[in-house]
Amino acid sequence: MDNQKIYDKAKEYLLSFPEINNEILNNHLNYWKGKKPKDLKELFKKMVFHSTNRQSMPNVIGDIDKLSSYIYNWNYEKVNDKYKSWEELFDTIKSSSYVPPGKMLKNNSHGLWVQFFKSIISISLFVSRFKNIEEFNKFVETFYFNEETRIALPLLIKEEIFGYQFALACDFLKENGYPEFIKPDVHIIDIFKGLKLTTGNNDFQIFRDVIKFSKSINKLPYEIDKLFWLIGSGKFYLNNIKIKTSKEDFINSIINI
Repeated sequence: MDNQKIYDKAKEYLLSFPEINNEILNNHLNYWKGKKPKDLKELFKKMVFHSTNRQSMPNVIGDIDKLSSYIYNWNYEKVNDKYKSWEELFDTIKSSSYVPPGKMLKNNSHGLWVQFFKSIISISLFVSRFKNIEEFNKFVETFYFNEETRIALPLLIKEEIFGYQFALACDFLKENGYPEFIKPDVHIIDIFKGLKLTTGNNDFQIFRDVIKFSKSINKLPYEIDKLFWLIGSGKFYLNNIKIKTSKEDFINSIINI
C-alpha cells in the first residue's frame, strides 16, 4: 500500500469512532498553528516550561509561574546579568519565602531541582544569542533543507541546553509552532515499524523516515506525528476525549489489505 493510502486509512480509522468527527481530528492535526513564541521572552518561558516535561519533574518543581519573580518575569537578559551560575539561582530561591513541593537539595547532582536550575541558566544563555524572535525563526528554518539537516537542530539543542535530550528537543520544536519536526516516541516507532515504513533501530532513523514519509505525500511532519500518536494514545486532549484505540488493530488492518 502506498503512503497516501496509509495516511487516508489512518484518518478513516480515527473517524470510525463515534466520538470523533472531522472537526475534532483536524483541530488536533493543525494545533501547531499560532503556537510560535511571539518574542524571545516567550521563547525563554516556553523552553523553561518544556524542560520539566520529563520524569517526575512536574510534581517536584510544581507551578513554575510561582518562580517567575525570581527570574525577572522571564527576562532572560536580567537572568544572565543576575545569576552567573545555577548555584546562585538555587541559593536565591532556597533562601526566599518560596515553599517548594519537592525537596531542594543542592549537593545532589541528580536532584531534579539542580537539573531544573541548570536548565534555566543554559536556556537563558541560548536565547540571548538571538537579537529577536525573527532571527530565531530564521535560524530554525536554515535546518529545513532535508531530513539530514533537520535532525541537526534537536541535536544542537541537546548539546546547548542542559536536560534537553534529543526527543525532548524534537518535542519542544514540534509543539511550539515548528511543524517541520516530529518526536520519535513509542507510538510513532511502533506504527512505523509495524507497517514496515522503517527499519530503523534508533530515534535518528525513525526521525528521518517520518520526515521522508511526510514529504512523499506533501504533508507536514507534525500532521503525520499527531495522526499516528492519536492512533497510539487515543487521547484527543483538546476536547477531553479518550477513545480506546489499538495501534495493533490499525497495523493489522493495513497489512491484511
